[in-house]
Amino acid sequence: MVLAQYYNFVRFGKAGYQLIMEIMQENAEALAADIKGMGPFQIIGAGEETLPLVAFNLADEHPYDEFDIAFQLSAERGWMVPAYTMPPDAHDVKMMRALVKLNLPRSLVDRLVDDVADALKTLEDKGPVSSSERARVKTSVTH
Repeated sequence: MVLAQYYNFVRFGKAGYQLIMEIMQENAEALAADIKGMGPFQIIGAGEETLPLVAFNLADEHPYDEFDIAFQLSAERGWMVPAYTMPPDAHDVKMMRALVKLNLPRSLVDRLVDDVADALKTLEDKGPVSSSERARVKTSVTH
């Protein structure tokens, strides 16, 4: 991955690489603001300087959880927004992570926000996913 970033730096030059990184960061900030604006989520690391990604989880208790949302996003819309738990001393904390890459323009950020809202509506209507559906949820941070 370091070589890939170095290649991009050489290919686009300092100004081009900086512009790309700024656009990715702006898209991540827009995604975080829109997800937080939905109501049920809290943004992890809000206000801190981070990589262009959004880590979030449900702020309150719901009949569904982050794994159900991840399944719904994958099943309904094809998004890979992984849900996972934290390491041993915080294993009860569940999170989701959306990585904002160069190929995720603002139009797709807006689409993702709409699809998260649709997934929440579906889960509110039907309840949590079944155990067989849950077994298909991606739970690795490598996605």
